[in-house]
Amino acid sequence: MNRMFRPILFLTVACVTFPAMAQTPPTQAWPQNKPPAPAAPPAAAPTQPATPPAAGAPTASVAPVPLPQWFIEIDVDKKGEVTRADFLKYRMKSFESLDLNKDNKLSLEEFTKVVEPPATPADAPGLPPLEERRNRAKAEFQNLDTNRDGLLERGEAEAVVHTEFNNYDTDRDNKITEPEVRLIIQRSMQREAAERQQAEARRRQGMMTLNEFMDMQLRQADELDKNKDSKISGPEYTVLAGPADGPQAKNLLPFDMRKKIAMRKFAEIDTNKDGQIDRVELSAYALKQFGEMDLNKDRFISEDEFKKAQEAEAAKVRAIVQTMMPAQPAAQPRPAQPQPRGGQPAPAPSGPPPGLPQGTR
Repeated sequence: MNRMFRPILFLTVACVTFPAMAQTPPTQAWPQNKPPAPAAPPAAAPTQPATPPAAGAPTASVAPVPLPQWFIEIDVDKKGEVTRADFLKYRMKSFESLDLNKDNKLSLEEFTKVVEPPATPADAPGLPPLEERRNRAKAEFQNLDTNRDGLLERGEAEAVVHTEFNNYDTDRDNKITEPEVRLIIQRSMQREAAERQQAEARRRQGMMTLNEFMDMQLRQADELDKNKDSKISGPEYTVLAGPADGPQAKNLLPFDMRKKIAMRKFAEIDTNKDGQIDRVELSAYALKQFGEMDLNKDRFISEDEFKKAQEAEAAKVRAIVQTMMPAQPAAQPRPAQPQPRGGQPAPAPSGPPPGLPQGTR
C-alpha cells in the first residue's frame, strides 16, 4: 500500500518524471492488504453475572436486554412467562382483524391491507413507499400460502406463529420465560452486530484511514530527509524531479522544467516560506489532501477516490506544462493561386524560370 499512496503527497512531481508523451501517469495495482481491524462487537449484557463477585467487591451495573413489547403486552399479570396459547391468541389478532368476512381465510387483497393505514400508520418513521410495502406483502403471502390455493388459511397462519414460539421456547415446556426471550434477543443482537462488522470490513477492504494516510506520508517524506534533521530542503525535494541526464532521462520533460514543477509543489507545502518543509507542514498538507480525496466524507480513501485524485492532479500538471512550453509561431498562409477562366488549371510555363538569363540557341 505504501507504493500505491506514494504519488499523492508528491503527485505533481511524480507526474512529470514519467515520459512526456504519456497522457496520464501509470498506476500500480490497488493493494489488497488486510482491512483495518473492525471494532470489537459490543458485549452482550447478561441478566446475571457469569461468576458471583467476591464478598465486598464492587459490582458493575449492567442493564439487561430489554423485553420485547409483545411479551410485556401478553404478560399482563407480570408472571415473567408467556404460554403457547396466550402467544397464539395474541399473534392471531392481526389475522382476525384482516379477515373481514370471518371465513378463517385471507385473500391476497385482504392480506395486503396489513401494510396500509390504519393497520400501518402512514407517518411511521423510515416507512418505505406504499407500493413497495404492497409488493413485499405479496411476496410474504406467497410464502405463507403453503398449499398454493391463493388463500391464506387460519391453519397456515397458526403454523407460522407456532414456529416463532418454538424459537423462543428453548426448554420446550410450552412457556416462554423472561430469561429465554432475553437470551434469544441477545443472540440475535450479537449476530446482527457481527454481520454489520463483516459487511463493514468488506466495504473497507483496501481503504485507508486518515491516520494511516498521514503516517505513510511522513514515512515517505523521511526517505527524502537525507541529513535526518526532520526537515526537507529544496535540494532534497528536487530528487523527485528525476534524473537530469542519462538513459533514465530519455523521453522525459527537460530537467529544468521538471525541477520548476517540483519547486512549485515544494512552495505549496512550505506554508511558512522558510525554504524547508517540516513535519508540521507535511502533516497539515497530508490532512488537506485527505479531505480533498475523501469525496463521500466517510473518513476512508477508496480505490475510486484515489484514482480520481490522481487523475485530477495529473491534469494540473499537464496544464502547468502547457504554460511552460514555448509558443509556436503561427503558420503563414500560403498565397492563393490564381485560377484561369473556365476553372481549368493554368498550364505549367515552359522554359526556364522567369528572371533567369535566356540561353542562346
